[in-house]
Amino acid sequence: MSRAEKLLFVAPVLPVDVQAIAKILEDAGLLESLVTRYSPSQSVSALLGSSSLTRNFSRRPYSPVRRQSTLQSLSADLVYYLDRLVGRSRIRATDASFSAVDRKARARVGKHLAAVLAREDCCERSFQRAKDLDRTTIYLLPTPYWRKVRELMRREEQEYPGICAAVADKFETSIDRLERKDRELGLADHVLSPSSFVLASLRSALAGHYTVKTIPFGSEKRWSGEQIPERKSVFLFAGNITMRKGVHRLLAAWKKLKAYRTAELRLIGDMFLTQRFLSDFRNVFTYVPRISRQELRLHYSEASAFVFNPVADGFGYVILEAMSNAVPVIASRNCGAPDVIQNQSEGLLVEYGSDDQLATALDWALSNRSQLAEMGRQAFEKSRCWRWENYATEFLRWLQPIIG
Repeated sequence: MSRAEKLLFVAPVLPVDVQAIAKILEDAGLLESLVTRYSPSQSVSALLGSSSLTRNFSRRPYSPVRRQSTLQSLSADLVYYLDRLVGRSRIRATDASFSAVDRKARARVGKHLAAVLAREDCCERSFQRAKDLDRTTIYLLPTPYWRKVRELMRREEQEYPGICAAVADKFETSIDRLERKDRELGLADHVLSPSSFVLASLRSALAGHYTVKTIPFGSEKRWSGEQIPERKSVFLFAGNITMRKGVHRLLAAWKKLKAYRTAELRLIGDMFLTQRFLSDFRNVFTYVPRISRQELRLHYSEASAFVFNPVADGFGYVILEAMSNAVPVIASRNCGAPDVIQNQSEGLLVEYGSDDQLATALDWALSNRSQLAEMGRQAFEKSRCWRWENYATEFLRWLQPIIG
């Protein structure tokens, strides 16, 4: 395959979907390079150890593609730490870091490429260069469009003011930042979204000439086991424990039902809800700080249900992780759950913000353990029907005419 049929993939971070897409492109002979932040090899990670200074590097995922196809921006982390050193916000420092990746990618864009595929927040320069050279631009939008998120979060902040440290960074909604997001979107020829919720959010976007394709993420074989273990009375959540994930409403519903008397609500991840807010929920939940995905598998094996109640989420890969471990999912519709779950089959779907619906779903799950277990078995079977191999087939079927 000639170089003119290949893509440059720009992605500062390497979550599961980015790793999968990069590997799909490499296996299909379509990847020219993956441009990302520094990611140490396994041997370097061992040398780094687990000090607070190096932990950020050592727990990053390794590049999923060959070393010769990976372009790492060492300056991206330098920019980040310098920005934090002078007191800039975490979000502003992250954006500056992503911009460094974008600059490195721009220098790589040339007529030898068919297209540039890039993740949100890191591609204005590389997309502009691609447009100047009449090359195709494909925008990977893993999150709902910012106008929809801002609308939903403003309502939530008005109802629950000051309860979450993650919403205190005003730079997240600064005019410059949001205008840059719109410029990126405006430069896209095609947009790839992971859920119908992301697709619907684009209705509030500024007019553009892009087309949009929605393909739900795939589940991983290594998460699935043939034997479904005995479950404990554990309702599980994993991820950033924030207002945006709707954990505050989950806590309120759990307390209202007095569910903590007969079951455990286990929250795993980085905590961003304030201690002042959490003081009203002492002994209502169990908190486990952030752990590795492999360690998380043990918690899935104990859980009777997984609860995911986001205000706005692009997909929520934890949904598929739970399903592939035979754990039924109780989820809000403001994520990718409706794309992979049929209500009352593999789990329960609720409208976000309807506290009565959430409480009713939790109460039903607490009272109907045998039916809940059957939902878990159906969730497991559903996860086996849509793997990353299925995603790859659909993705390549959509992509090849675009770059051809």
